[in-house]
Amino acid sequence: MKYILWLLIILIILPSSAIAFYKPLRLVLPETFGMHCNELNICVDDIKQLDAATSLATSAKENLLTQHGLSVGNPKAIFCSTNKCKETFGLSKVGGLAFGSFAVAVAPRGWKEHYVAHELIHHWQATHFGSLVLITGEQWLIEGMAYALSDDPRETLSQPFESYRQQFREWYKSRTSAPLEQAIAEML
Repeated sequence: MKYILWLLIILIILPSSAIAFYKPLRLVLPETFGMHCNELNICVDDIKQLDAATSLATSAKENLLTQHGLSVGNPKAIFCSTNKCKETFGLSKVGGLAFGSFAVAVAPRGWKEHYVAHELIHHWQATHFGSLVLITGEQWLIEGMAYALSDDPRETLSQPFESYRQQFREWYKSRTSAPLEQAIAEML
């Protein structure tokens, strides 16, 4: 009986401790942290921003589909408009992040279509090739694809990201007629 009690305590404490110490885990249950979500899985910290966030996500998804054939579905998309929200979800130094195939998050400075598209591309990669590919995959392919296909308007990125983008663009131009998903799978 004593062991069962300890096991129950561990099962209760472990998930809450993980969420407390690893902030991106909070993306799985954003409503618990004050976010307002709609039926499209778009979540905002300021309900007045819901239409703008939905429009931004929808536009990014449509462009990825029409320009590159990437269907990203409806992942949970958390849009932070305040520093408090940004800190809550661990976005302190980034414009956005993809939490595997579960969710994407956008920091206040990331409310631009290319930032949203960048994170949706990472979501697509995780969905099709597994979440670990974001960490273990060839970075020129993972990050280069996200920067190149998101139509990031910056003429030059900081290194190594600019070289990743250029390497992906060269590979993308020279790839065979195989569908993009198949060509990437062959590289991973």
